[in-house]
Amino acid sequence: MFRMEENQSTVDEKKFHKLDPKKKPLYLAIGIVMVAIVLPALLYLYYTTALNRPAQSEVEKAFVIEKGESASSISQRLYDNGLVNSKVLFNFYLLANSLQAKLQAGTYTIPAGCSVKNLSQLFQQGRSDTKITFLEGWRVEEVAQEASSKFSNVNYQSFVDLAKDYEGSLFPDTYEFSSNANEETIIDAMKANFATRTQDLLTDANLAKVQLTKEQVLILASIVEREVITENDRKIVAGILLKRLKEGITLGADATTQYAVAPKGNTWWPKNLTVDDLNSQSVYNTRKVAGLPPTPICSPGLSSIKAVIELENTPYYYYLTDAQGVSHFAKTLDEHNKSIAKYLSF
Repeated sequence: MFRMEENQSTVDEKKFHKLDPKKKPLYLAIGIVMVAIVLPALLYLYYTTALNRPAQSEVEKAFVIEKGESASSISQRLYDNGLVNSKVLFNFYLLANSLQAKLQAGTYTIPAGCSVKNLSQLFQQGRSDTKITFLEGWRVEEVAQEASSKFSNVNYQSFVDLAKDYEGSLFPDTYEFSSNANEETIIDAMKANFATRTQDLLTDANLAKVQLTKEQVLILASIVEREVITENDRKIVAGILLKRLKEGITLGADATTQYAVAPKGNTWWPKNLTVDDLNSQSVYNTRKVAGLPPTPICSPGLSSIKAVIELENTPYYYYLTDAQGVSHFAKTLDEHNKSIAKYLSF
């Protein structure tokens, strides 16, 4: 019978550091100091560095803060446009410094690479902006006329040249710009406002519902904007126009002919169209040319865009608007001619 003796191993203190029980409180105190002082210092250093870090935007951009818009909405749009690196950081800085209620509505020119801290300061500045209103149903030339009359740095022809490709997507609204605003500042702000205000309307689902592209919706909406006034009538007219379009019937919308032959005299929308006007071979003259015109004819408001998305199907093929702005509908050309004789013969 053998008895196995237990090996008593000892720690070689030359190879392994043995913690002195008497020093445990010291090490614990050092750990607490690290957590309580050093870690917060590192976090604060990271925070201040992030506040002053330039955003990823490489170009100057216009940005509109709407009256009464929440800080969370502003931070989300800033992030979506690449104007801040972190919406959470922007919101936290506002909250930590009680700045959420101090953001001023207006149109801002955001420098490329602007930091969160500088952006917050910019939005608090009391601005002496010039207020300007662009009406629903205006064409680019009318927008250019109004802008050039209010701002010395805006040239009418330069504005038209830069904005013409965006006919229909310059959102009609009231804006505030600094006195040194130029063509690009105003156009960019109107385009950005359009994108924000129509994002819930011009969705893939809504476009699929009416089987139209975004551009086609805007073209129809621009015609509806110029042709009729009330929201209910706009839905009916949108339905008539789309039905005629699908059946290959000319739209026959006077507003498109007005767009084609203007300017006449002092107006961009001549009411008294001549025989020559009505026979114009312009691609915008929907009395002669079937299909949609190549571009929108004006800046439609939300009501007209919504009318196309939510168009009303009716048995009507014709409509007219009398001198009082009342719309009259007809199923046949004969009925329509009777309406013309009754409401438009003076």
